[in-house]
Amino acid sequence: MLIKLLGFADILAIIALITSSILPQSLVLLMAVYLILKGIIFIAIGSGIANFLDIIAGLYIAAASYSISHWVITSIVIIYLGQKAFISLL
Repeated sequence: MLIKLLGFADILAIIALITSSILPQSLVLLMAVYLILKGIIFIAIGSGIANFLDIIAGLYIAAASYSISHWVITSIVIIYLGQKAFISLL
């Protein structure tokens, strides 16, 4: 159940990244903080490199909320979070 909830939250992070120029900045930053905190928590309990990538994705979403983004990096982050969400929801 928790894994499906985290997968759904990853989908919300994708939506926040795609619509970062439309959504309120606080909402986009909330999703960035979610990814960063999730990465830190799972690093603390000893998981793998995916948690470092969550932190990096969260930092990138935070930068995108301030209009600092590039379409190539945005595409990579969307693909990464999408495949994580897809696996979580299976």
